[in-house]
Amino acid sequence: MRRSRVLGAAALALATGIGALTAVPAAAGPAAADELTIAPLPHQEPSYGLVYAAGPKGVVLDRPGTGPGRSYWKSFADGREVPLADCPSGRYGRWMSLGDTVGCEYLDTPSATAGPLTLHDQASGRTETLAAPAGRSWTTTFSPTQVLATEQDAEGRLVLHLIGRGDEPRKDVTVTAPERIAAHSFWVRIADEKGALITYRSAAGQETLALLDYAGATLTPLALPEGATDPGNVDYSLGSRWVSLRKHGSATATLHSRADLAVTRSVNTPAPYGHTHPVGDWLVTQDPYAKTDAVTAVHVGGGARRTLLARSDRNLKTGTDGSAYVAGGTDSSHWATHRITSGSDGAPVLTKVRDLPPNPADRVTLSLAQGRLIAGQQDPTRSIQGYTVPVSGTSPAKQTPDWSCSESEDQRLCLPYAELPGRTVPTGDGRIVSLSSKGGGACGGSVALCGVVLNVRETRPGGSVRQVALPGTDEMQPYLPESASGRYVLFTVTEKNNSRTVVADIDAGKVLDIRPSSAAALWGSVLWDRSEWHGVSGTDLRTGKVTQYQGFGTACRPDEIQAAGDWLYVMCPASAGGPAAFHLPSKKRIPLPFAPEADRVKLGDGYVVRQGGVGLEVYDLRSGTAVRAREIAQPVTRYAADWTVDRFGGRLAYTGPDETVHLVAAGAASPLAAIDQEVAATADFRQEKTWQARWWPSKPVSSWKLTVRNKTSGITTVVRTGTEARGLIAPAWDGKSPTGTYLFSGEYEWMLTARPADGRGAELSTSGTVSVTRPPAGVRPPARP
Repeated sequence: MRRSRVLGAAALALATGIGALTAVPAAAGPAAADELTIAPLPHQEPSYGLVYAAGPKGVVLDRPGTGPGRSYWKSFADGREVPLADCPSGRYGRWMSLGDTVGCEYLDTPSATAGPLTLHDQASGRTETLAAPAGRSWTTTFSPTQVLATEQDAEGRLVLHLIGRGDEPRKDVTVTAPERIAAHSFWVRIADEKGALITYRSAAGQETLALLDYAGATLTPLALPEGATDPGNVDYSLGSRWVSLRKHGSATATLHSRADLAVTRSVNTPAPYGHTHPVGDWLVTQDPYAKTDAVTAVHVGGGARRTLLARSDRNLKTGTDGSAYVAGGTDSSHWATHRITSGSDGAPVLTKVRDLPPNPADRVTLSLAQGRLIAGQQDPTRSIQGYTVPVSGTSPAKQTPDWSCSESEDQRLCLPYAELPGRTVPTGDGRIVSLSSKGGGACGGSVALCGVVLNVRETRPGGSVRQVALPGTDEMQPYLPESASGRYVLFTVTEKNNSRTVVADIDAGKVLDIRPSSAAALWGSVLWDRSEWHGVSGTDLRTGKVTQYQGFGTACRPDEIQAAGDWLYVMCPASAGGPAAFHLPSKKRIPLPFAPEADRVKLGDGYVVRQGGVGLEVYDLRSGTAVRAREIAQPVTRYAADWTVDRFGGRLAYTGPDETVHLVAAGAASPLAAIDQEVAATADFRQEKTWQARWWPSKPVSSWKLTVRNKTSGITTVVRTGTEARGLIAPAWDGKSPTGTYLFSGEYEWMLTARPADGRGAELSTSGTVSVTRPPAGVRPPARP
C-alpha cells in the first residue's frame, strides 16, 4: 500500500471560456510583513535547568546550547553573569569546583609529584596558585582558607593535611584522625565551606563515614542510622548547622549537630525516598514519589510541616553555605530555580535565582485549508490545535488556538502521528475527517477490524463530532484518507488482501459507485484520475459523468495527481516528459525542473513546492514557466508533517527549528469560483420551514449576498447576506422578505455573489432557479408590464 499523501486536486472550471495565461512576474519572495508566524504553545513539562555549584555569593548555571561560555557564574548581590573561569590543567591534571571557586591542578606529564594548584574566586575575580608542599598530593576538596591534601606512607596509608591559602597563617595542619586511612578506600563524598563527609575502610575492615571539620582539623566517625551497615546505603547532606543521614528506604532522618556531634535529632520525612537537606534548624525534604514532587520543611525539634513548593523537579542541589537549590513552580510557564535559605525568623524562605521559560511543545503535523491551520503537537500528551489565519493584510496571526482537542478526549480525531501525517485531513469547509473501523470481523483473509467509519469533526469551539458508518464496506479494512474536499473524501482500504481507493460522500454517508486509481485526487465535486487514454479526466461526483479531460502531449499514465484552483500537477516518469503542471483554462503544460519524486512535491494554487535536500523550493507557475520564486533553507524530514500548502489559498506553512510555524505567501490564488454546490430546485414553505442551499467557494470570501428574482414580476429581493466565509456558504431562507412577509409563489431565479477575501480577481456570481410555494392566504403577484 502506498504511503498516504496530502493531495491537491483538479480545478472545477465553472467559467465557460478558456483564456490564456496571464504573465505575472515571479516575485523574489514576500516581504517580511507578508510572513505570519505562530509561536508554539509551552510544553506542559517544565524546562530543565541544573545548578552545578553554589556558594554564599553566587551560583553556577548553564545556558541552552553547546560550546564555550555555556556555563556561567551568577552573582546574588548584583545579578551579574560571567563565564565560568577556566584554567589550563594540562593533559594529566584535574579540574575542580566548590561553591564560588573553580580551580585546577596542572600536570602536563604523568607524575607522582603534585602540580601547582590554581584557584579562581568568581565573586572577587582573584586568582591564586599554590605549589604543593613536598610529599603532599592535592585532593579536589578545599575551603575559602585551606586545601585538603594527603600524605601517603610506605604502607599505602594516608595522613590528611590542610594546606593554608592566601593569608591563612596555618600553612600545613595535620588532621587529627582516629587512624591512618587506606589510600585505596579514601573518598570525599560531599564538602562545603566548613568541612567534608569522607568514607574509608578502617583497619578492622569496617566501612566508615566520618566528618572532617576544617576549623578543628579533626576527623570524627559518625554512627550510621539504625539498620544501615554500609555508608553506600545512606543518604547524607551537609547543612550549616546539621549533618543529615537517612538509611535508604527509611522515613526517619538522623541529624547530628555540627557544633557537637553527640547532639542528635530524629526527624520523620513524608516518604522513605527522596532528598533531605538541613537549612538552618529546618529539614527540607523533596519527595520524588509525590504526585507533584512537593518540597516541604519541618523544624528539627518538631512541629507542623510547611510546603515550600507544591511542584518541583527531582534535582535538589546543596550549596557550600548550607542553602538548597531546586527548580519548581505552579506550571511550565511559571517555573524558576529557587534558593532555599534561612529567613529572619529562622524558617526557610525561597528566593528566585532565575526564571526557566518553558520549552516549546513539539509540532508533529501541519495542515492548512482555507486559512485554517491545524497543528498537531506533543507535550508530552498528543493533541491538535486549530488557528484561523488572516487571509490578507498585515494583521498578525492570533497566537492562541481557536480550539483544541487531545488524545485523552478523542483518539480518533485528536491523535496526531508524525509517521502518518494524513491520518486526519481537512475538508476545506471547516471540518476534519479520519477513518476508523466498525469493529472486529474477517476481512482481507484474516481476523481484523473491518468496515469503514468516517469520523467528522467541526473545527470550531464546541464543534460537533459525528461518526458516519459507510454501508457496503464490511469487507474493507480502513487505512488512511488521501484527500478531502467539501463533502467528499478519498481514502484507501484493504479489500481481499488488495489495496483499493474509495471515494465517499461524507454528508450522504455512502460510498460512490466509482473505482478511483491510486493516483486519483479530489477538488470540490470533481474527481481527477487517469484517463483510459494518456491524460487525466475529471468526473463530476454529483452525476457520475466525465465532464473534463486534460491531455499531456506525452504517453503517460501518471503515478500521482494533484489539483488546486485552475491547476493540475502530474508525476510522469522521465521517459514520458517528467513531472509537470497544467493550467486547465489554457490547456498549457509547464515542465518542472526536477526529477520525478514521489511524496516530495505539493501543488498550490498557481505554484508548486518541492522538498529538496536542504529545504523547500517554491516555483511560481503563473508566467507560463516554472520560475523558482523562493527558497527556504528549512531542514524537513517528514512529508506532510513539517510543511504543507493551502490549496484553497496562496500560503505555504512550515515549522521552524524552534517549533514556530511560518506562513509565507507563495502565490496569487485563482479567481473565486464555486467548486461544488447543493441547491434544492423547489422551496415549498407549506411543508418546510427553510430552503437549504450550500456552495463551496474555492477560497475564502469576505462577504456574500443571496438574492431571488421573481420571473413574473421581475422584482429582486435580497434574502440573505453574510460576512466572512471559509470554504462553505450555507444560508437557510425562510421564504420571507426582509420585512418579514412571505414572497409570492412562483418561479424565481436565485443568484449568489461573493467577494474574494484576498481582494484578487472578480466577484463570484452563480445562479439557478427555484420554484417557491408560500403558505396559504397569499395572492398571485401582479403581471409584469
